[in-house]
Amino acid sequence: MRLLRPPRLQRGDTIGVVASSLPVLGINDERYHTGQHVLHALGFQTRNGRSIGPRRWWAAGTPQEIAADLNNMFADPQISAIIAAQGGFSAMGVLDCLNYDLIHAHPKPFLGMSDNTLYHLALFARCGLVGFHADNLMEGLGESAPSLGEGQRSQILEVYRALLTEDRPVGLIAPLTRWECWRSGRAQGPLIGGNLKRMTALAGTPYFPPIEEFNGALLFWEEIGETLYDITLNLHKLRHMGIFDRIAGMLVGKLVWINEYFPELEHPTPREAILDVVRVYSFPILAGLDFGHQTTNIPLPIGVRAAVDAQLGSFSLLEAAVS
Repeated sequence: MRLLRPPRLQRGDTIGVVASSLPVLGINDERYHTGQHVLHALGFQTRNGRSIGPRRWWAAGTPQEIAADLNNMFADPQISAIIAAQGGFSAMGVLDCLNYDLIHAHPKPFLGMSDNTLYHLALFARCGLVGFHADNLMEGLGESAPSLGEGQRSQILEVYRALLTEDRPVGLIAPLTRWECWRSGRAQGPLIGGNLKRMTALAGTPYFPPIEEFNGALLFWEEIGETLYDITLNLHKLRHMGIFDRIAGMLVGKLVWINEYFPELEHPTPREAILDVVRVYSFPILAGLDFGHQTTNIPLPIGVRAAVDAQLGSFSLLEAAVS
């Protein structure tokens, strides 16, 4: 697949905000305004999409309405990038309503995480488009980033600025929290991944990337609100699909709200359970990286080459994400 890098942004460009999954329950939500302020401080303008405000069950409209907002954002020449307001549960129903030919003709950075994993992987599979697994406007930019100290906040926002505006590699990304080596080794390869349960839910559909795209890749994943045995179930599914036979390394993000049932049983640690699933493989594993829920996300551009040294706890972006 030929990788499609979107055009780089310039200071003053406009980023469109979409409710690509959950509705925005209150336009006066402090997190919403804080997230917009962060983008403004980076030198960008923002514009609300048509999906900001409407509500339908657990979505910001029907699948057709949400898709129309996304299609319009990609088509609008005054919009240079798109960011999801938050995650949710409804993106799967939108995928077959998107205009992939239009999006391929008007590529733009699309930022978001959680349920937005489905959009990133679908756009990568159908268009080759680099998707930006990154902070949503509200939970990430509007809540987690402001809680950082001034030095760390400036550090991570500079990564965002450079990734979106410069057609050169960002290079080494410094940790915001402690990262853990779960299996030593070094690897380089294109990034691919997202939220684990959304990634595995997409498998078997026309919107999952071809298996060959995992050759030599760095697979990244995070999870929230699942039991450890459901996490291992989804990892075993990827194993049965042959994905672990192909990847060069694994990056594990934050594991949040890991539920535990059957108190009469002995439960392993996440590290023990995950290493058991991948015990016959030798690829390096770096865990606890700064991406996932309830944390500030380092941006991970899908399809872009990166490098990991698990023993040193280092992670670098080796290529530009924009053109």
